[in-house]
Amino acid sequence: MSNKHFSGLINMFHSAPIQDLLTGAEINLQEGRAEYILKIKRDYFHAADAMHGAIYFKLLDDSAYFAAATLEHQFFLLTKSYQINFRRPVQEDILTAKGEVITFSDAEVVAKSAIFNQQGKLVADGQGVFVRSKKLLVDQPGYLL
Repeated sequence: MSNKHFSGLINMFHSAPIQDLLTGAEINLQEGRAEYILKIKRDYFHAADAMHGAIYFKLLDDSAYFAAATLEHQFFLLTKSYQINFRRPVQEDILTAKGEVITFSDAEVVAKSAIFNQQGKLVADGQGVFVRSKKLLVDQPGYLL
């Protein structure tokens, strides 16, 4: 486990331009695991007055991605695929997405993630495949060691 690597990933997470839209997001890392916490507000709703699917995807993909990234110290990972299961609509709430690596190999990383509401109920879950890019982590904006 590398505290510097985790700090670099957390800095990279917060420096991504999209994070300006998701104010107050928090991410916590452990080896092979990530937890993403976000307070859901009406700004994230679609016309039917519930959280938009893009936010489900962001929480699930990022928690799985960063779980995978804790194990990859050299290259920036890319999401190859991610499959989502929507379980329940979300109104204003605080959500926690938990990601965990299932398999890690030279070819790809498979990680799963799940979102829970404040009552501990499953909101959505899924699984993704992540692959190494040609980009070095140390060259990525925000990844400061």
